[in-house]
Amino acid sequence: MAAGAGEILQLIRTGRATTRTQVLDVTGLSRVTVAQRMDALLAAGIIRAAGDGGATGGRRAERFVFDPEDSLVLVAALELAEPVPAPGGSRATDTAALAVVDPHGALVARASLDVRLADGPETVLPRLLDAFDALLADAGIKPAAVGGVALSVPGPVDPHDHRLSDPPVMPGWGAWPVVETVRARFDVPVHLENDADATAYGEYTELAARHEGPPQPFVLVKASGFLGAGLVVDGRIYRGTDGGAGDIGHVDVGGDAVCRCGRRGCLAAEAGGAALLRRLAEAGADVGSLAGLRALAERGDPLVTAELDRAAALIGRVLAVLVGVLNPADLVVTGELAVPAVMAGIRAGVYAGAQPRATARLRIRPAVLGPDAVLVGLARVAVDERFSAEAVDARLG
Repeated sequence: MAAGAGEILQLIRTGRATTRTQVLDVTGLSRVTVAQRMDALLAAGIIRAAGDGGATGGRRAERFVFDPEDSLVLVAALELAEPVPAPGGSRATDTAALAVVDPHGALVARASLDVRLADGPETVLPRLLDAFDALLADAGIKPAAVGGVALSVPGPVDPHDHRLSDPPVMPGWGAWPVVETVRARFDVPVHLENDADATAYGEYTELAARHEGPPQPFVLVKASGFLGAGLVVDGRIYRGTDGGAGDIGHVDVGGDAVCRCGRRGCLAAEAGGAALLRRLAEAGADVGSLAGLRALAERGDPLVTAELDRAAALIGRVLAVLVGVLNPADLVVTGELAVPAVMAGIRAGVYAGAQPRATARLRIRPAVLGPDAVLVGLARVAVDERFSAEAVDARLG
């Protein structure tokens, strides 16, 4: 195995080799070469010594850990407010969840900001950047300690130009230079991700940290006011050719409900949280919010239970196709609608609609990180790119 400093760093980050002797054994490089490359990582402040790694031939081996300097990540998750359940209802305010995250995915500081995404990026982004400055100041963190910024949005992001691609729920944001605008304030790498993709990556990396083994296909379904999915394949977010991978909300499941995209019968328009609130309001049950819907579901309200069963069956039918195509190891459901009744309905739909071969080792489960998954996922996207093997080798020459 010919390994540069970047490859050695990946061995240390994953725990496969954390001492010089282990690196020697895994890579087959000479002792001098390993010493040179690890010394370069140490000099660059990317790794540090962290005690001993056990006895090796009578000597205590020094252990090394990934602990880079100047590598905090500023993250923000832009979220749409809950939909209005009935005409004349008051719409809640959109929000941005902000955080400072360390390179290991731990939240150092956090804040929230009320915004109106409909006001457009010209209004929202300056307020967001000012909130970042305030968050750093309140936490006593110098801007120089920030090594990256990452934002998530409730819309598709083109992986080539890193801009929103005609987002139906964010009019005015399409093709806007969000990344360039943020970079003008913070002169560091900036990332823009779809919210379901970032959430999926946060959950996936948490799962990967708990279980050893090669990366497995992973699917996360965000079931809230709207519906979307994030995919992780071979340990990386799978965005598709144009950023449309995982867009299950616009799969045609039949029905007459008009979707935000202008079509009828989209899964989101028939089974998303907005659809459930609308249908319940039309039936005379003014639930008021997704939180209210959850409370009624926990009490076994028959009308709410029937609507949740219908929605879960539709979602499960679509996911059965996805499971049959991708054959993932894990399918995680998160969001306001991830209640037991919906989880059970999705599980039943997947197992009924997919071949047994595709579900034999499939784990269908609720999220582990909850609302923090998107923040953790954003930070790990930034850290993984900055400290990829290729990036580190280029940096160290």
